[in-house]
Amino acid sequence: FLNKLIEKTKSITVDDPFADPEPFIGPLACPEFPQKVCQQQDSLIQSGAILLLKASPLKSGTGFISPGILDVTDVEDLPDEEIFAPILQVIRVADLDEAIKTANNTRYGLASGILTDEKNRYDYAYPRLKAGIINWNTQLTGASSAAPFGGIKDSGNNRPSAFFAADYCSYPVASIESPVCE
Repeated sequence: FLNKLIEKTKSITVDDPFADPEPFIGPLACPEFPQKVCQQQDSLIQSGAILLLKASPLKSGTGFISPGILDVTDVEDLPDEEIFAPILQVIRVADLDEAIKTANNTRYGLASGILTDEKNRYDYAYPRLKAGIINWNTQLTGASSAAPFGGIKDSGNNRPSAFFAADYCSYPVASIESPVCE
């Protein structure tokens, strides 16, 4: 699985959001961020992470960075921090129960998910995973705007939708329209 993941990740196109062909990911928010992400990557490696695919700045003075993958299984005192960049941290576990325990061992709780062809494994994991969004065989990013959203723990605001939902839900308006005046 990891070999296929690494090969697929190497083929990810990073470019301007309006480039043709359309890229998979664009730049980070600020030109300084790729360097900070590389420092976080180096810090994890110094703590015992195994580099599987190195994230590297792509264009000097921009937010463009290639995606990276680190095996952090043996990192003592793994920082409970989100890296807001295309850095995947892999933690190897013995079984599904250990995977659930590991996934829940964070102060964050925005999204969690499971990749499996066996629905019974998803059904088992779903009530045990502690997150506001729990996906089965789909990406964890880009939550549907139709779904309740807010996350749990230190993610989001612990409420369905977003902080200002009351503003856009407190003034109900309905309209019936017809192109023909009757």
